[in-house]
Amino acid sequence: MASIFTVDVEDWYQTNGLNIEPSSWSSYEDRVYRNTMKVLELLGRFGVSATFFVLGCVAQKHPGLVREIQRAGHEIGSHGGWHQMVNRMSLRQFRDDLRFSIDVLQYITGEPVRYYRAPSWSISPDRYAALSIMEEEGIVCDSSLQPFRTPLSGNKGVPVHPFRPVVDGRRLNLLEIPSTVLKWGGATIPFSGGFYLRFWPSWFSSWALRHVHSTRVGMIYIHPWELDPDFPRLKNLPPLIQLAQYYNLRSMEKKVATLLEHYSFTTMGQFIAAHSFPEFELHSLQRSGVPEPGHEGIRP
Repeated sequence: MASIFTVDVEDWYQTNGLNIEPSSWSSYEDRVYRNTMKVLELLGRFGVSATFFVLGCVAQKHPGLVREIQRAGHEIGSHGGWHQMVNRMSLRQFRDDLRFSIDVLQYITGEPVRYYRAPSWSISPDRYAALSIMEEEGIVCDSSLQPFRTPLSGNKGVPVHPFRPVVDGRRLNLLEIPSTVLKWGGATIPFSGGFYLRFWPSWFSSWALRHVHSTRVGMIYIHPWELDPDFPRLKNLPPLIQLAQYYNLRSMEKKVATLLEHYSFTTMGQFIAAHSFPEFELHSLQRSGVPEPGHEGIRP
């Protein structure tokens, strides 16, 4: 069984953990182009096609980078406009942010944008209506739900396998592919990307992915900045944020290369094309609370 390989295209200073306002991003060193090219080289070395979720603001600044991704034969999806947490936006702001990213990416690629991933997996139960907005905006596959909680986000209790969401009693014409976790005994163990892929030794990630393959598809996700151990370090960060941002960066490229060498990978689109949509089970997502108004001025 082939796993899905995905890349969240954002720069090092745009992470939600650092929480730097977009209005000040221009004062930080831009490294996203070179680091994404490094990802493209690595994938090309092993003949792997991936789905790249690109920030609208990155695409707007580096349209040539988006064309390089497209030219290399990879899929391009949206990672939102300005890497703002969905659970900190109103639904109206979310739609505007999504439309901005789609418009920029479609203008550059000349192709429809059909895939989306929220920054930091930040669609919480009080924002499940965002899935309906995605459907209305032409998204056919989302990958924004994380089946465990973190200080930033997460949705404990959602399925660990791909499913068709039901929101407010309505079946969405949308496939949800949550982040891949290992279920072991009563534990839910994240391992498949980001800090978790950097944290675990390579043998464990490989073993966990093999175990997942026995029952369901797996999905790996990385960020270009994670292949760049020399990006600038910010001082006076809380210990948890410092750990998530900087831990074990020098091991990441080798770990990714090991997975690419020993496993087969595919894109979201290829995965969907290989399956009949009705075969995915329905799952009702229970909304909690009423969405509160989000921040104003989410774009600089």
